[in-house]
Amino acid sequence: MHESVGLSLLRKICQFPRSLTVGVKENSWVRSPAWDVFWLHSGLWLTFLMLTISDLPVQEMFYAAGVFLFWISHRFSSFYLAWRTQAYHPLLINQQGRFVFIPLLLVSVVFAVLFIPESVLPVPVSVRILGMILLDFAWGMHHFAAQHYGLLRLYHHRWNSKSAPLSNKRDRWYCWGVGGGLVLIAELLHGTSFLQEKNFLPLLTGDWVFEGIPLLLRLGTLLVAGITIFMIRNAFLHDSGLPRILYILGIGVMVMGAYQLEPFQFFMLWTLQHWMVALGLTVHMAGNDITLKTNPEIGFTGDSSVDNFWKPWKVLFLLCTFSVLMTPFMEIEAVSAGGRYSEQFFPSFMEWLQNSSWERFLVGIGLASGFMHYFMDRAVYRFSDPETRKSAQQLLFV
Repeated sequence: MHESVGLSLLRKICQFPRSLTVGVKENSWVRSPAWDVFWLHSGLWLTFLMLTISDLPVQEMFYAAGVFLFWISHRFSSFYLAWRTQAYHPLLINQQGRFVFIPLLLVSVVFAVLFIPESVLPVPVSVRILGMILLDFAWGMHHFAAQHYGLLRLYHHRWNSKSAPLSNKRDRWYCWGVGGGLVLIAELLHGTSFLQEKNFLPLLTGDWVFEGIPLLLRLGTLLVAGITIFMIRNAFLHDSGLPRILYILGIGVMVMGAYQLEPFQFFMLWTLQHWMVALGLTVHMAGNDITLKTNPEIGFTGDSSVDNFWKPWKVLFLLCTFSVLMTPFMEIEAVSAGGRYSEQFFPSFMEWLQNSSWERFLVGIGLASGFMHYFMDRAVYRFSDPETRKSAQQLLFV
């Protein structure tokens, strides 16, 4: 059957191979289509929710639930993989410097900076904290981009490992350029960047600026859309699979949201997606660990199919419970007084924490755990290291 002139022209313009099919291979998803769409592709449906639910109190209630369940659980998810799973146990023994001593060193440095007397270190504590928060901001932006990059590479290798090297550089540019640089530009245009709040960069003021910002926001949206379309086109050309295409689209629509949504809406979207991806990947891997088959304290008895279904949910319950319990303490460092969700549920307790002698210690815990999280995520998913790759593959590809 002859194809239409229009379809033939479209193929020539886009240069899509005639034999290209974007089906769904059995092993192309990390766990399953439903699991991946909910956890790893959450950017797509979260963006849809932000666009369709315009009631800010409802959005805040939804986000508050995400904060309590996913914020701290995602922060300690890589620790669970490194210190709790049997697959990573040989790595933990052989590379103690990376998995034990460097995290302890990070904690020691943070607390040393906070508690060294000003007679020894003549810098006010508030300035020391600000410096570490600035480091956290920069490291965090890199961390978000690295997560996107890791998922794109994982999906490409799952679908078509032969063509994966062809998109390596483009993935880097997309994740750090669009998922990092263009997000920062959007925040600067909105006047909500951390760098502006702390007076590292000035707010954009002046009549001509206010008149030009809406145009710049629209141009930024078009730029992100164009780059995303280009990336999706290349994903087709390299036959990198539907899951990877969906993840590229998810990054694109979220960053377009940085230019079109209200700043706090984008903040909710961007952080929730990051937490859910980290948690979904960790729970999948921890659920595949053989320790859960042999340990009677945390494993189920009975049919193996039942075991396979419940194992990840038990890990999820454990991490989320820990998150709910720890969130009030961690919010002391992360959020200013008056903006903490824990204050709505435990006002007296939060006021006591804020005014107690424990405040500086809790600030240190918050900063140190954040730095350790950034480092441990890199350590756990460091596929360039053969030992790490072997441990991770045992849990990823079951």
